[in-house]
Amino acid sequence: MIRPFQFSDIFLIQRLGRQAAKLNLVEALLQPQSAFWASLSAAIPWNDAKVTTYTLRQQGHGLIRLGFLQVRKRGARPEAEIIRLAPDLDSALGHPAIWEKLLAHYTSVAAQQQIVRLYVEAPDQPLTVHTLSHVGFRSYARQTIWRLPHHQLAGRAYSISAAIRPRVKADDWALQQLYMRTVPETVQMAEGMHSDPPVKPPLLEWWGAGICSSFVLEERQEISGALQVVQGTRGVWLQLWANMNSPDTTVVHQLLRYGLTLVQKRELNLPVYVGVCDYHGGLSSILADYSFAPVTDRVKLMRPVVKWIREPALDSVVPLESPARVATAPFARQETLAAADAVLPGSAAYWAAYEEGIERSLPPQLFQG
Repeated sequence: MIRPFQFSDIFLIQRLGRQAAKLNLVEALLQPQSAFWASLSAAIPWNDAKVTTYTLRQQGHGLIRLGFLQVRKRGARPEAEIIRLAPDLDSALGHPAIWEKLLAHYTSVAAQQQIVRLYVEAPDQPLTVHTLSHVGFRSYARQTIWRLPHHQLAGRAYSISAAIRPRVKADDWALQQLYMRTVPETVQMAEGMHSDPPVKPPLLEWWGAGICSSFVLEERQEISGALQVVQGTRGVWLQLWANMNSPDTTVVHQLLRYGLTLVQKRELNLPVYVGVCDYHGGLSSILADYSFAPVTDRVKLMRPVVKWIREPALDSVVPLESPARVATAPFARQETLAAADAVLPGSAAYWAAYEEGIERSLPPQLFQG
């Protein structure tokens, strides 16, 4: 049986929380939260980023017995992301059927909550990706996480020559055009840019963990790049937005240097992380020049949620067909036919019957010759 979290499930969450798969890596790196406290966040009425937990308890089954799923809605967007599934597929109690049962259940719940897209970011491993694909998730991007330890950042100085300033509301239209130019259309569709109504791109919104600050790079009064600096308690995330496939990498270098300099000015003794998607061109080689090193590979998946629409239907009226007209056949009474058999042609009775009009019921051949 699968149901929402109740206080009687506290020990289950505590026990399986140590074996859960963390499917929101940015949160796990910047501001980790235990599964236990995440499940209790639903009881806080003023918490906008509350996590909803669903537990699975099934008796009499050897493989599929216990598990839980945690999901967070993305603010006012019609989207939600799976942030934790337990037990992990690599653990002793893990099994793909547990994940499939929980995900299938929440998909039906999401349709009732007017959610149109579900997201998950999972390790790029065959078993994990296959399990998620089996319940309707489709990958739309792959990402490698790069890390710079804080001790390798300390004491370095970076020259910044570009005009970089904090983002303002008037930059939204130009930033949306930057997103449309630099992100593949398949990724845009997966992130809801072509939905009805369309949502803001990730360049304009941040719904993850930590505190986000946005900056723009201007060249000749046009925005050619953007940077999001997300600060958490355990790390800093840099998200770069630019044309990564351009032979001129000046914009990328300037954005990266500005982000690292900002971390130094804030005196954050924290590691710095950068996500490099498979369509980011030569960003990986640039990060290697700044002493970044790859940590893990992730895959981003999305599942559209089918909504049931109720529409009034009119009963179709079947027209009644008029009955076909039936041609009447000559009818003769039985006693009349018997009398006709006893009448000989030319006799007096014959002519008497003729005069009385019996010929109206008899075949005309009886009165010939």
